[in-house]
Amino acid sequence: MEALIEMVMYSILGSTFRHIGAGLRYFFIRVILRKKVTYKSLRYDNPKDMVLANFDNAFANTFFGFVVFCVLLILMVKYLS
Repeated sequence: MEALIEMVMYSILGSTFRHIGAGLRYFFIRVILRKKVTYKSLRYDNPKDMVLANFDNAFANTFFGFVVFCVLLILMVKYLS
């Protein structure tokens, strides 16, 4: 039972981190760099997309999402305690 709970939490947190990271990358690429890219191509693996490597997408999305989560957690601990 503990393994199932751990697996579900890892899946939920990983998905949350990837969505946050993909949103940040989408904002940066689409709004700041003014390049045409879709959120779907950043978030989900698209084997037809030769510009964005699939592994790099998953890694970058998770990394950026984790960084944002850590910053928010640190700010909450600092200001709420």
